[in-house]
Amino acid sequence: MSKSENKVALVTGGARRLGKEIAHALALKGFDIIIGYNESSKSALEETISLIKESGVNITAVKCDLTKVQEIQKLFRTVMVKYKKLNLLVNNAAIFSRTEFTETSEKIYDKFLDTNLKSVFFCCQEAATIMLKSEVTHSHIVNISSLGGFENWTGYIPYSVSKAGVIKLTKQLGKKLAPKILINSIAPGTILIDNDENENVDPDEVNKYPMKRFAKSKDIISILLYLALENSYITGQTIVVDGGKSL
Repeated sequence: MSKSENKVALVTGGARRLGKEIAHALALKGFDIIIGYNESSKSALEETISLIKESGVNITAVKCDLTKVQEIQKLFRTVMVKYKKLNLLVNNAAIFSRTEFTETSEKIYDKFLDTNLKSVFFCCQEAATIMLKSEVTHSHIVNISSLGGFENWTGYIPYSVSKAGVIKLTKQLGKKLAPKILINSIAPGTILIDNDENENVDPDEVNKYPMKRFAKSKDIISILLYLALENSYITGQTIVVDGGKSL
């Protein structure tokens, strides 16, 4: 398959951590890649670009503040200028940190909701505008939600509310965009990223996981690849990947 015939995937938050691993996995499957990034370091971005180029596909990196709709629109204009199509959107970009309820300011609350939920809504809107005009039978959107969207993580209320919103949005758009676009989400528990500091991970939490380990990137990516490459019927669903923690 020549590069001009490759499928095209956009991964938000694609310069580091899980987003980087997702983008690389999709590149290995022959997708041309667009990564949206914002606060990633220059070295991290260059490392990701180099890694994806080694896969022999096209890679485009676009700096984008996803809390601003105008920048989201600019990101998707770049997709159309460079590639003329979009087969897969992965809404991965998110922020996560402990936030005590009584100390949560309007600014903090808005940052979580804007970054983790509003951005997903408007990225889906822009992607759907492109995908609904496509001649392919199915296009795909995969949202990275969280186990926190189901469980009551009282130390992370704005985060959990934003991820619950992503799960509900996935259901709504699964119904709205079928049959042309299949949209699903993946809800991980704690993920350990290889060669990363994982500063937000509490090692003692592993005792709450029946599988006796946290998720690895490959546990998430294996589901994502199925949804993006093989799925032609499942839509509006959230697949929990938590090693049994929610049981």
